[in-house]
Amino acid sequence: MFGRRYPPDSTYLRSQAATGLPVRPSAIARGLAMRIAAAPDDHHERKRLAQMLVNELDDLAGLSPCAVTVADRPQVHEHDGHRLQSKTYGYYQCSARDGVVTGARIRIYHRTAVRQQVISPKVFLNTVLHEWVHHYDFAGLRLARSPHTSGFYTRLRALAESLEVAFVLPPDPDAVPSPLAASG
Repeated sequence: MFGRRYPPDSTYLRSQAATGLPVRPSAIARGLAMRIAAAPDDHHERKRLAQMLVNELDDLAGLSPCAVTVADRPQVHEHDGHRLQSKTYGYYQCSARDGVVTGARIRIYHRTAVRQQVISPKVFLNTVLHEWVHHYDFAGLRLARSPHTSGFYTRLRALAESLEVAFVLPPDPDAVPSPLAASG
């Protein structure tokens, strides 16, 4: 059902192959990421900090600007009456013409899908970084679309690690567990 039915196209292959760090974060970017990870539940403050981080990353990577919106509403979701089927943490939109990105925008939903609780700072920061990597794919790599390839997730993990906030990401499924962790 979820498998690819056709051979990957050139955009998919380019996304898959691009595994390098999208940008070398500054001390300012690292500080902003840590502030977001410890931010209060106020969506205005989270938006302010997220916009500052995105601006810093855009400047460092030489990308066009990307606006951040934080919607103080529940995540868009599908429910079958018994359980949650899917939810959207946020999304990235832009216009691209001849490789030039304009009108870039990240939107993050500030509340959980069902209980409508404020999302945790870790989930919020993870979503900001995830959506910014989509921006990098369009504006930096000049991809026609930004598929969720293993290369995409490698770029996301490299960014989070360089910002010293990899703890906001789920565990790397390809990571080999430490023998010390297994023994104890």
